[in-house]
Amino acid sequence: MRDTLERVLTVSDIDGTLGTCLQASILLQQSLEGFAACEAVVRGGDGGARDSMGAWHGHYWIEGVCEDGYHFAADITADQFGWLPVIVLPLDAARERYQPGDDATCWFTVSNELGRMLGTVMIEK
Repeated sequence: MRDTLERVLTVSDIDGTLGTCLQASILLQQSLEGFAACEAVVRGGDGGARDSMGAWHGHYWIEGVCEDGYHFAADITADQFGWLPVIVLPLDAARERYQPGDDATCWFTVSNELGRMLGTVMIEK
């Protein structure tokens, strides 16, 4: 998914992943639910992620569970915080670095952005 994200950013003339975490997380969540044996949800909103220096920032990422019961957090824009570009952690371990915000606030933001994203790719009949 990171490769797909990078291609989309390049075509869109966007240099780097800074500020793209919401869209990237939606892309990852939709892909995991559509093509993998996982349930996934976008988390973040008024929560956030800790950077490699220990400071907290607003951010979005994915939390999910696989068919085998493995709970995880995944972030395909982690490089904006000084981490490797792609992070996948067991959910318990992820809490040191990722703190979800209010679910309703996050859901509202994700729903609005998903609608906007889908609207930009709709083909007029």
